[in-house]
Amino acid sequence: MRSFDDEVTLTIDGMDSKSRGIARMDGYVVFVPGALVGETILAKFVERRKHYGVATIKSILKSSDYRVPPKCEYYEACGGCDLQHASYDYQLSAKEHLIGEAITRIGKWPNVIIEPIVPSPQVWGYRNKAIIHTRYQKNQKKLGYFARGTHEVIDIKRCPVLDPLLNDLYNLMRDVIEHSDVTFYDERSSNGLLRHVVMRSSLSSRKTLMAWILSRKPKRSEMDELKRISTQLINRQSSNLQGIIVNINISKGNFVWGPETFLLAGDEINLRERLGAFELSYNVSDFFQVNVPQAYNICKTVSKHIADNSRVLELYAGVGTITCFLASICENVVAVEEWQPACKSLSLNIAKNGLSNVLVACGKAEDVVFNKIDGDFDAIVLDPPRTGCHKDVLTFIGKIRPSKIVYVSCNPVTLARDGKVLMDMGYKPVNLLPLDMFPQTSHVECVTLMTRTSQTTGGNHKLDEKDISASKL
Repeated sequence: MRSFDDEVTLTIDGMDSKSRGIARMDGYVVFVPGALVGETILAKFVERRKHYGVATIKSILKSSDYRVPPKCEYYEACGGCDLQHASYDYQLSAKEHLIGEAITRIGKWPNVIIEPIVPSPQVWGYRNKAIIHTRYQKNQKKLGYFARGTHEVIDIKRCPVLDPLLNDLYNLMRDVIEHSDVTFYDERSSNGLLRHVVMRSSLSSRKTLMAWILSRKPKRSEMDELKRISTQLINRQSSNLQGIIVNINISKGNFVWGPETFLLAGDEINLRERLGAFELSYNVSDFFQVNVPQAYNICKTVSKHIADNSRVLELYAGVGTITCFLASICENVVAVEEWQPACKSLSLNIAKNGLSNVLVACGKAEDVVFNKIDGDFDAIVLDPPRTGCHKDVLTFIGKIRPSKIVYVSCNPVTLARDGKVLMDMGYKPVNLLPLDMFPQTSHVECVTLMTRTSQTTGGNHKLDEKDISASKL
């Protein structure tokens, strides 16, 4: 066995779900970040375990034809992107491969049709959201993204995957905040006021919103300083920046948002975005897809699968992006969303688009389906977070057995896992469409259609409106 400090020559013959290259030494698996399939490299181990190791590239002995220079000067350190060193053709091929690996090896799905991946209309400057971390580290204020695998802030000046509007706002905000008296958060001591800055932009209106995420309620002098610099930002970005929000998050965890939010400067707390025939409003804290043209493609794909169904249950509905499309073609829709601000945006979006056949239920999907919903649906639409569906949600689906399930996923691994559970309940995956929502990264979105393989008889759809936290619009 070679020693930990040895340099080794490796040939990369695969890629894992984190876009790391995979090599093998007499059956021993080695993961190499930044290596591409077909390359031969000189590598050095940084971690060795019983069944696998992790190595870094010392030099590339044989380079892939698909290797390209990264566009971002912070790419090697930043944790935001992991495929900038690969051509876009390679990125698409790699994502198709990762999906195939997940559904065959983890899910063991039989004979599902995997459509060719839908490329992103934009591969740079597409992202409409940025979470900027503000930390006091090494006796300095730092703004930027976390370094890969750490909470060490990389002090960036610009991000090439961000909407140019957000890059302009970021640099203006950076100049203002660095010359202010606002203190940055120190994770070790929990001291300091400002934890994050969140920025959002609209593709259709070309407007932006911003939020200061604070570690505690500000003192009067701190609030005065925040108001001063916020007013300065609004004045300097008067044509684009609609509003600046304060959010207070006293928790010690990694979740960005706290429960208290208020408008500090400007006159608007919502952005407006257009997808097809629908105009959607959303708050700076709401979930909204970061790549709007691809979000539209997702909505059209889901609509195509759902077109012949009259009663639909949508879980993890967000602000109603998919809901509006469903309501325009279905008899009625029940839309379930957990995040309270998103529920308000969802209700607003249903009303402003003139849709009167949607019932909004606010609460965790796993709680709502068992405690507040009774009856049958023709179809269920799922759009869960990366962790996938809660087990109680899958149990509920097995109980009511709709004829059709459309599963929108941003994680092939949890899609494969949940799909296997649904197959055990009598469902068959029919079609899977990958969409590249996140160019320059290894993440990929999928829309999967599953149909019931056996017929069951159920009752009529019911909803107990007295027990549900909902508004019929």
